[in-house]
Amino acid sequence: MHIANTNQGASAPTDGLRLFDPVEWLARYVELGGGYTVSSTSVCLHWSLRITEQERDALAQHERPLRRDLAKRDAVKSLLLASSPKEALPC
Repeated sequence: MHIANTNQGASAPTDGLRLFDPVEWLARYVELGGGYTVSSTSVCLHWSLRITEQERDALAQHERPLRRDLAKRDAVKSLLLASSPKEALPC
């Protein structure tokens, strides 16, 4: 899932009655086997091709809120861009 270039600093939207926490979401994503790549302006979420079908389904289900809600996607992107070191040269 590529998180396109969008404005940084997105607020964390609510998920029903519960506030969406991008830190919690990302921790669970990594726990499920997901990973991410950060460049200077974009973020790409990914997972290994060698995972089981059950693991793939769990990751896809976990990604679903980001696919449906641009504000949640922006919150995760902003978190990763703010917390990742910047490269001196483009990749």
